[in-house]
Amino acid sequence: MAQALHSVTSDVEQLSERVRELERRVSALEGQPEKPVPTAAAEPNLALQRPRPPATWRGFPPAEIPGGAVPVLGKAVLGIAGAYLLRAIAESGAIPKLPILILAIVYAGLWMVWAVRTHAANRFASVTYGITAALILSPLLWESTVRFQVLAPAFTAVVLVAFVVLALALAWPRNLQVIPWIATLAAVITALALIIATHELVPLTAALLAVALATEVAACLEHRLSMRAVPAIAADFAVWLIVDVMTSSQGVPEGYHPTAPSTITLLCLILFAIYGGSIAIRTFALRRPITIFEIGQGVLAFLVAAFGAMRATHGAAAPALGAFSLVLAAVCYWGTLSRFTAEAYARDRRVCATYAGALLLAGSFLLFSATLRVPFLCAAAVAAVFLYARAGKLSLGIHSSFYLAAAAAVSSLPQWAASALAGTVPPAPDWSIWIVTVSAALCYLVGSRPAQATHAAQDQEKDQKKRRLLWVLPAVLVGFAGAALAVVAIVWLAAGRLELAPSRLSVIRTVVNCALALALGYLGSRWKRIELGWVAYTAVAFGTLKLLFEDLRFGNAASLVVSLLFYGLILILLPRLTRRGGAAS
Repeated sequence: MAQALHSVTSDVEQLSERVRELERRVSALEGQPEKPVPTAAAEPNLALQRPRPPATWRGFPPAEIPGGAVPVLGKAVLGIAGAYLLRAIAESGAIPKLPILILAIVYAGLWMVWAVRTHAANRFASVTYGITAALILSPLLWESTVRFQVLAPAFTAVVLVAFVVLALALAWPRNLQVIPWIATLAAVITALALIIATHELVPLTAALLAVALATEVAACLEHRLSMRAVPAIAADFAVWLIVDVMTSSQGVPEGYHPTAPSTITLLCLILFAIYGGSIAIRTFALRRPITIFEIGQGVLAFLVAAFGAMRATHGAAAPALGAFSLVLAAVCYWGTLSRFTAEAYARDRRVCATYAGALLLAGSFLLFSATLRVPFLCAAAVAAVFLYARAGKLSLGIHSSFYLAAAAAVSSLPQWAASALAGTVPPAPDWSIWIVTVSAALCYLVGSRPAQATHAAQDQEKDQKKRRLLWVLPAVLVGFAGAALAVVAIVWLAAGRLELAPSRLSVIRTVVNCALALALGYLGSRWKRIELGWVAYTAVAFGTLKLLFEDLRFGNAASLVVSLLFYGLILILLPRLTRRGGAAS
């Protein structure tokens, strides 16, 4: 028993000694600086740690997912509740409605201010508050204008424009996109809905034009906006609607207030001024690349404005529109030849050239009578070909043929040549035919002269063929006009000396057509003009149709022999001439 007690006492003493030794070591360690724990030693400890189970939703989702969305939505709901509180106060009649409505409009504006101020910290909250502002303002204006009739449509239009301008001004320093989108879309939808509900076209159309102006001013001031198409489409539709309704042949429909033609014309011109001015500032002044939206909207705005002004004034605005179109055409030609000559502005140069051609053609039809239209278009074709010979721009050559084709179409040349070559032989050509023919000959001689080959020699073969294609139309006009003139001259010389039966007349036309094909083929091979060979084969194709529909119908055995003889000789000789010209070139 005593021995067991002694053993226990010894063990207790050893344990106490060990505890005191551990205390000394801990005290020594605490007195030394902290050493970094080796990575290898830490890895076993990390391996012992168990991953926490994924967080699960119990009841409502946590407020911090995603980004505090639930409190943000709660604030938006409270904001809409405040709007309904103001609506209830206005309906109670305790306070006049107009001050309450103005307070509600200011309340919606404050939500838009809050949306912009919170954008940097929380974009979700910014978008939510912007939508809240729109949801407060749009129903408010609708009920105040349509249901309660407290606000006049003109005042509502002013509020919508002010709402968009406020959003643009607030978003300007940070170049925000979503906030202007929300405000613009809400204003456009509200204005269109009010147009349908109130039939007040003028003030609400003016509001849409003002919204379009605000967005275009922002774009011209180098503020990048992606929603320019929204007010543009709405403004186009509103202007077209007021033109269609107020100038209807059945009169102004019931429920609409008549609008003076001068007001309709002014709205149409404002539409074009907004987008024409925006394109001019951004493209010509700032030299920004023209966008697809600007190309399409510029054309659409011009068409809607021209149509509306013409219809509102019953055609009285045609001379002014024509002169204005010619001025715009001159500006576009200046841009093509001077402003956008660098390769970096290739799209701007092509667009300006296309605009110039279309505007000059439209201006000629609006400004000039049928008598002056032909010489004006011929003069434009000759001027374009001289500019082409000097600058070597492909678009100028295209414009020359384009104007020449328009002049031929409005003249009596097509009908006169068709009668001479396939119908009743007409009398001598009038002055318009001579002007078109001489202009076509001048365009061909100047445009296709060998000196122009210096421009084409620097280009690829494909571009050379394009340049030769430019002069097919002048060659066709000169060739077939000459053939028709030859037929008329032969008939005039044979009159009174020889009876020209249909069979003989068909032979004369066949011989003249074969002579035309042979002459064109010879000149093409001699002058190395491939386009003359193309026109020669066009004459051969025309001769084939003529044999089928005229010679076989009106001819006899003798006339058919002569016609087929000449036609066969042309089919033999013409390929040899064209091959010789191709080998020589």
